Amino acid sequence: MLGNDFKGRDASYVSRLNKIEVLKLIRESEQISRADIVKRMGLSAPTVTRIVEGLIGDKLVVMTGKGDSTGGRRPKLLRFDGTNDYVIGIDLGSTSIRAAISDLEGNFITEIEMPTDLESGFEKVCLQVAQVIGKLINRFKLDEGKILGVGLAVAGLIKFENGLIEYSPVFDWRNVNLRTELSRHIALPIFYDNVTRVTALGELVHGVGKEHRNFICVNAGYGIGAGIIINGAPFYGSHGFSGEFGHLIVDNKNEYIGKGGLRGSLESLASGYGIAETAKRRVSVHESSKILDKVKGKLEEITAKTVVDCAKEKDSLAIEIFNEAMDYWGIGLDALIKLFDPEVIVISGGLINSGEIFFERLRENILKNDFKQVKNEVQILPSSFGDDATLTGALSLVISKVLQFETKF
Repeated sequence: MLGNDFKGRDASYVSRLNKIEVLKLIRESEQISRADIVKRMGLSAPTVTRIVEGLIGDKLVVMTGKGDSTGGRRPKLLRFDGTNDYVIGIDLGSTSIRAAISDLEGNFITEIEMPTDLESGFEKVCLQVAQVIGKLINRFKLDEGKILGVGLAVAGLIKFENGLIEYSPVFDWRNVNLRTELSRHIALPIFYDNVTRVTALGELVHGVGKEHRNFICVNAGYGIGAGIIINGAPFYGSHGFSGEFGHLIVDNKNEYIGKGGLRGSLESLASGYGIAETAKRRVSVHESSKILDKVKGKLEEITAKTVVDCAKEKDSLAIEIFNEAMDYWGIGLDALIKLFDPEVIVISGGLINSGEIFFERLRENILKNDFKQVKNEVQILPSSFGDDATLTGALSLVISKVLQFETKF
């Protein structure tokens, strides 16, 4: 019961917390009666009635019929209804902008994609985002008043208290405010966060978070990052810079400097671009390798996928590069496990498309560094949403604000 736990707090604060918890209980139940809410929450019947009536008024809850009687009048049953309002999610990537509209249950209604005009700079990219939003709304012929907000997943260091993107190596942005710039073009509430934390939020709202309260989402894509969920909530750190997992130093003797400006970081050696760059540096002295043949001799077209495909074909150089990268992944994930003691680690990003070879090597290398005195078998799982993991997270960024009553209806 939240009311008794927060006696020293403002009444409106306690009321909001109770409302959040009642809505959560209704969402997690297929259907539930007010009497059951009273029993489960430890709140008074009048308090539950007031909260439920408010949620019905907000069109978040509907009555679905009547339950079985235990001796008196049959109870009216309630369920969550997320079909009346909508949110927009945007996966803001350096190559493309993907956007979708969903209802509050996370069901995609329609989506759109356009190439990112990265070379034209920050203001042009923001204009593109506004154009994508406009196209989505027009395609669905949606009343803008039914859209509760826009959520964006953005690569970079984002200051929690003011939304300032201090640095994004992918976009080469420094000290820019996405909300301020986008507000010049759109009137909707705008929310954004680091791409991997957003992906973790998607898992929390719609994926593994239904069963686990302590887990880590790791992006294994062009770059590397981690979104950390502790006790059912995202962990930000003191400034919002937590989860910069890719910048962990895993080989201080390696001379290669990655895009983050660090020598020997996990990202520089084991990300999508890191694997590709390693292959480009080594392929010229391995004439027997098939890697260059795969890209018809065009060195600049070598990707991590090229390396993985050649490794599957038993190319010795590709196997060497892939195994080295997986060794680094083993060191990095072992550090996360020992630091945070998660129930599950969820992996998303392009590298998981390598198939079971990726997950097999990952598990093998984690076990190499396992702390044998402590029995701690952490599940390593692919994202619940595949290629839609980031977009689902961007939608969830707004949905979570709605469910926490942090944005207006």
